[in-house]
Amino acid sequence: MPLPGRKARGILAYLTLAPDRSATRESLAGLLWSDRAPMQARASLRQALKELRELSGLGEAFAMDRDAVHLDGQRVQSDLDLISKAAHAQDLEVLATVLGHSHGDVLEDFLDLSPRFDEWLMAERVRLREQVLEEVLDALRCAGLHDMKHAREILRSLDRLEPANEAAARLGMRLDHDIGDGSSLHRRYRELCNRLDSEFGARPSARTRELFHSLAEGISPSQDAVGGGGRRANSPSIALRSRDMMPLVLVSPLRAQGQEDAVRSFGEACVDEIRSAVCQFRGLHVLALDEGDVGSVVAEAEHALAIYSLSGNVRQIGSGYQASLQLANAASHVILWAETIRLAALEIEAIDMLVEKASGVVLPAIDRDLERQLWSHDGELAEEGAKYTRARLLIRQLGDLESVKAAVALLEELVEEDPAHIAARLLLVRMYNTDFWQQVCGHDVQAFREASERHLREAVKVQPGHCEVRLRQAWCELRKGNVAHAEREFKAALAALPNDPDMVNMCAFGMCHLGLFEAAEDLMQRAFRQNPFPPSDYHADYAVLAALRGFAEDAEAHFSVSGEMGLQYTAVRMANAVRLDDSDGLMAEIEERFRDAFLRAWQQPTKPQLEDVMEWVDYTLPLNPIEHRTFIKSNLAQILAPRW
Repeated sequence: MPLPGRKARGILAYLTLAPDRSATRESLAGLLWSDRAPMQARASLRQALKELRELSGLGEAFAMDRDAVHLDGQRVQSDLDLISKAAHAQDLEVLATVLGHSHGDVLEDFLDLSPRFDEWLMAERVRLREQVLEEVLDALRCAGLHDMKHAREILRSLDRLEPANEAAARLGMRLDHDIGDGSSLHRRYRELCNRLDSEFGARPSARTRELFHSLAEGISPSQDAVGGGGRRANSPSIALRSRDMMPLVLVSPLRAQGQEDAVRSFGEACVDEIRSAVCQFRGLHVLALDEGDVGSVVAEAEHALAIYSLSGNVRQIGSGYQASLQLANAASHVILWAETIRLAALEIEAIDMLVEKASGVVLPAIDRDLERQLWSHDGELAEEGAKYTRARLLIRQLGDLESVKAAVALLEELVEEDPAHIAARLLLVRMYNTDFWQQVCGHDVQAFREASERHLREAVKVQPGHCEVRLRQAWCELRKGNVAHAEREFKAALAALPNDPDMVNMCAFGMCHLGLFEAAEDLMQRAFRQNPFPPSDYHADYAVLAALRGFAEDAEAHFSVSGEMGLQYTAVRMANAVRLDDSDGLMAEIEERFRDAFLRAWQQPTKPQLEDVMEWVDYTLPLNPIEHRTFIKSNLAQILAPRW
């Protein structure tokens, strides 16, 4: 239908938003024609009302007498009416649809009708924004977890309509946390920080920061006391998240040396990001310190396996800046790692670099410090509460078959005692899906595959969207041949935990199996950059990538330095050796090692044939595309055929 003039539309808008959908003729004339004489204003009002009455399908909605104008609310409804109705009914599907079609501010094109109308509209916009936000957030609090699909759509619309609203961001973070979506939790907080900084030069409020750090650490504060669930140094006691004795990491504020506000703000932003990154790591408890009072915390944290302090400072030097970071054992004051980084500017790229440096080193450095306790029967790692950490270190630091078997037994004990121990389950999923089962059970691995799937199903029940759960799902899907699903899960896991070097390397190795060599190369280089103490499997994984890319000498160099003796690694190493000069007898040595290991692992009544080796490659090396598996099989056959 043809639209009336702007003043007539102004009347319609005013009546639509009026509490009782009515207004006197005098108030309308004064609102829209305040710059005209009373008689002329009334005449203009009559003309505008005539336009409205003549509108097809809308004219009958108006009732007019000599003093007032009324609008039938049953015949005319605004988007605001639909939003309010859907919010009160907690109908998130309708709410998502209406908000999705809403763009711009309330009555976006209605300014400049008249000075008094503009004043009314500006005040009304503030009131209506607050009203809509309150009603929508109430609906999400009540029904969000039951309809996350539409809840997410609503939150995206609120991000668009109210991009710097902290109340909406806090609720979104709570919902992200409650469904185990750590990547969205961190993305939402980072987006809020960026918006507040770009629009107002401000940080999120203390309430929002406290909520984020609590949720990132796995703590869900109550709705009414958002800040009540976090742990701080002045708490009367430190209650760790579970019964496990684990290392406790104290993340102190980065000291700003200098009085520049920019330096202080940069230091605060850095430590926020470092805390949120470190608290994602399983096997650690994290405590954020507002002050540098490490001594009192050390005295109180008697249930921690060990206590470490991550601290540092930022200062301006000439036209640039310098950040110094260090990780130390809080009890012995021994510095485990320290690094000084020069920064050209205090920008987001600098924050990302410092977060990558600090968070990447934490777990590897602490593991190295704890390794010595593995050999002490009376040390804290021998205590009942340290089973998980002891198992993890047996696998990570020692890695021989007997140590791995002992670790798996500890992990099985843990999940028997506590079926919701997701960290133990995920580590079992990994062990039953790797070379470990091949050495234990030989050629028939069905029972171990079933155990891996069972533990993964239980982990999904506990925390379905967690990045480590998705990583394990990716590997299981890869072994089943579901390549597209595996790639999607690898990318999702990586996006959620980009600063854990072990996670990065496992995702990189997954990309290598998918044939995505450039992505795998970039990620493996990142893992080496993040972890100053790379374990042997980093080198062995990189060797596989180099071999598949045709860089035979580089592959052999990494195989050699890794010391890895697993069957899969040895098979790839032997296939790669076909391309090398064998003047030093390397081929014979690798062939003998592979033959002996394969025969030890073979548990069938008949002696394995060459065809069995080829079948084993197909089953245990899910390389894509098929040409990469063909390369391994053809080169293995070339070496093994004469003597097998």
